[in-house]
Amino acid sequence: MSRIDIEVQNEATGFMISSRGLCGRDFSGIDNGDEAWAEAVRDGIILPVELAQDEAFWVRVLLDQPLSNQEDAEWIGCTRHRLRVPDGKLEITGGGPDFLWDDDSEQYTRTLDIPPGDYLAELYTYLQGINGVYTLEKAVDAEPLGAYFRRTRPHIPFPLWLRNECAADPDVDPGHQAEWNDVELDYMSDQPPYLSFLLRLSPFVDAPEPARLEQGWVAAGQGARRPSKCPLGLVAEFFPPDAPS
Repeated sequence: MSRIDIEVQNEATGFMISSRGLCGRDFSGIDNGDEAWAEAVRDGIILPVELAQDEAFWVRVLLDQPLSNQEDAEWIGCTRHRLRVPDGKLEITGGGPDFLWDDDSEQYTRTLDIPPGDYLAELYTYLQGINGVYTLEKAVDAEPLGAYFRRTRPHIPFPLWLRNECAADPDVDPGHQAEWNDVELDYMSDQPPYLSFLLRLSPFVDAPEPARLEQGWVAAGQGARRPSKCPLGLVAEFFPPDAPS
């Protein structure tokens, strides 16, 4: 497996990345953000990530592969972490720390087989995903989303995800607010499954700068940037285990 997209079921405002065996540690007594929790984050045993809302999401996992041109051009946020997976079982779990307490979280957990070892985990955020709009708003050069799209994607019709943003808040498209006043949100029409995150794993060499934590969780919106062109969105795909990258 060098590249795979997975959907993670989730009903909470956070998700967890770790090894299945948790590096042999017993976390039955751990609590959100306590010292044992903070130590586990620093040691690369758990990577708890804050989410802007509680819904399922798609994540692409790259194993020691470079980003594609679109993946590199469209990310809007990035944090870097140490991640230890000595058992070769990478787990991504939607929700809070319940699985650390040995609760039943099977329906929210996806497991991938990877070579055992210590990794640099680069977590990229994408605009159309669960943390997207929140992260883009943290970029230094703030610009309303509709104006950003019109300026950088002229002659391209607004995609459905952007139409819904404008219908929910016409001020997202300054100068065109009247066009959105009577437009209803459309959550019934089919949209492609856009990626929320990309997790790139590569061999761990040097410790990265620690990410900012909020109550023990990697705070959403970090490493924000505004790409030169408004991202069109990365669509989740099926990559067979031996597909070329």
